Amino acid sequence: MRRRTIVIVPIISLAAVAAVSALIWTSTDQPANTAVDQSKQSGQSVTAQPARTEITYAAEPGITSLEQLKREASDVVTQQSEYGEYIESIEGYKGGDEGKYWSFYVDGVMSDVGAGSYTQKGGEEIVWKFQKL
Repeated sequence: MRRRTIVIVPIISLAAVAAVSALIWTSTDQPANTAVDQSKQSGQSVTAQPARTEITYAAEPGITSLEQLKREASDVVTQQSEYGEYIESIEGYKGGDEGKYWSFYVDGVMSDVGAGSYTQKGGEEIVWKFQKL
């Protein structure tokens, strides 16, 4: 009888290890659910966040508006020109699309200098707009 007990314990232990291993393997082998996957499972719809066509922030002192824009917005693409760096696109909105371009305003007035040339004093309201000019 003693031998049966010894033989049964390792078999039970081996079965427990196999079950835990299978559980770990299946949970790590599957890709993580995304919000879209989860919404499909629950029957809810997910609306993608639209890119912004206007970006507003309070100016930080001592840096250019271009430097701060790159911190405030995602996916800022610039080009170098003989006049300095200019905005090609922000968050997928590219200058020239639909006759619109990015421009920036300081305290409600469109700037007459490039964003890379405007050193902020601090506290100004900077607004970037994707608009027809």
